[in-house]
Amino acid sequence: MKKIIVLISLALSLFAGVSEGDKAVAFNLPTLDNSKNYSMSDFKGEVVLLNLWASWCSGCKEEMPEFFKLQKEYKSGFKIVAVSIDKDPADAKKFLNSVEGEVGFATPFISLHDVSKKLPKAYRAVAMPSSYLIDKNGVIKLVIVGSLNNKEIEELKQEINKLK
Repeated sequence: MKKIIVLISLALSLFAGVSEGDKAVAFNLPTLDNSKNYSMSDFKGEVVLLNLWASWCSGCKEEMPEFFKLQKEYKSGFKIVAVSIDKDPADAKKFLNSVEGEVGFATPFISLHDVSKKLPKAYRAVAMPSSYLIDKNGVIKLVIVGSLNNKEIEELKQEINKLK
């Protein structure tokens, strides 16, 4: 019986996503315009909100304007890194352009493209959007599955302030 429980536990752990306390997954991805590549190590010493999203995702459409405002509010020590998993980067750019029109200013954060969906696989993301609050040392402090509403954004700000 013990062997069965151990095997079930091991099997379940293989399908579990990353958890609070895990190290952030390393990556090297291009920007949406393919002008530059970024890796997780580029953000060492900063608090990062890694957001996995897609232009077809309804929850992403709800929360993205809030992320624009959130990044604009935090001038230093905090970065949003938004990773689109759209097949065509033009779809992601069009989506961000529409949000820019809605909020009245340019995209204030780094927008990357993961056409092969390596990050969602590595993080074992179960839904879009999924976000990960990562501390200055690259440790995941908060896992957020689904879109954030205004109240949850306020709670997120409290967590960011603790980590800054």
